[in-house]
Amino acid sequence: MKTLLLFVIFLGIRAVRRKDEEQFQANQEILHNDPSFDDLEEIVENPLGAKVLQTVALQIKSGEGIDSIVSLLTNLKSDLEGKQIQQDGSNAAIQSQCKSDMDSYSQRIQLAVNEINDVEFKVGRLESDIEDYTSELELKQSQIDTFQGAENSLRDLRLKQSANYNKRLGQLKEMINAFQVMLPKMHELYDQVQSRDAESFIQEEAFANSFVQLANNGPSNPILALVQVTSMMEPRSIQTIIEKMEVVRDSLITSVDEETALEEQAIRDNDVTLNEIFNAMQALTREKAADDESLQDTIRTRDQQQKRGSDAQAEFVASKAGMKQRRGQCQELLVQYQQNTIQRSREIEIIKKVQIIIQTKLNVVKSFIQEQQIS
Repeated sequence: MKTLLLFVIFLGIRAVRRKDEEQFQANQEILHNDPSFDDLEEIVENPLGAKVLQTVALQIKSGEGIDSIVSLLTNLKSDLEGKQIQQDGSNAAIQSQCKSDMDSYSQRIQLAVNEINDVEFKVGRLESDIEDYTSELELKQSQIDTFQGAENSLRDLRLKQSANYNKRLGQLKEMINAFQVMLPKMHELYDQVQSRDAESFIQEEAFANSFVQLANNGPSNPILALVQVTSMMEPRSIQTIIEKMEVVRDSLITSVDEETALEEQAIRDNDVTLNEIFNAMQALTREKAADDESLQDTIRTRDQQQKRGSDAQAEFVASKAGMKQRRGQCQELLVQYQQNTIQRSREIEIIKKVQIIIQTKLNVVKSFIQEQQIS
């Protein structure tokens, strides 16, 4: 009897347990079908969500109330929101600096482009000036060479003219000297021919001596034939010849004076011309030296401009590379900020959801924690 009673009690307890279990399972099924349960499953997949649920589980196990748990989650959410605000400010500063850097690189690039264009213009103009100076130097050198050739030709011509003058002057003086020697003898001959009719021995001897002296002037003397002829002429004819010889002698003397005057004038004219050539060559030489100095200055300026252009080109390349690199850095920072913002927004939303679920579906939270064995 006692055994039967114990068996009945056991069956009663078992039935109650089964009923409780069935009720628990029914309740669990109701909780599991709650939409919040699905939200918690999604939340626990997130690292922060898992930590939040662990924190909530600890709070529940320690007997903390809903308000305390909600307050804790609110503080955690505020901390995340504060970090987001800080990151927003940091990102704004970074983007502002990036914009400033991009503007600076753009300005450097534009300045480099302006420098390059300015250098190209100036170098082109300087190259044109160099060509002009070079052509001018070649022209002046050609003019100097022409003047030098003219000077050499004039000097050679003057030497020839001087030699011809000296030759003519020598010939004229020889002829004058011949006349100067012959005319006195011709006068003697004239006097002797006049008195030849006396046929005195003395007169014949004097006549012969005069003839010998005239003959001694040289066998090549063209006047000798004249003397030989005149010795057989009448005195009046001899007188006529003497007068003509004196006219010829005077004409020769005049010719000497004229030749000398012409030679002196030719020397003066030649000196004037040579002086003009010298002055022209000196002026061209000075101008050529000035042009050469200007050419060298222009070449130096051209080289400086080309160096300036090379520096500007290097600055252009460096600025373009710097801008590209900085743009990449700024883009990376922006992407990182956006990713962090999305992640933090997601975490804040998770906390908000947990807060709402705790405030409205605490049993669901407890059931989920128990089922997931979150601790």
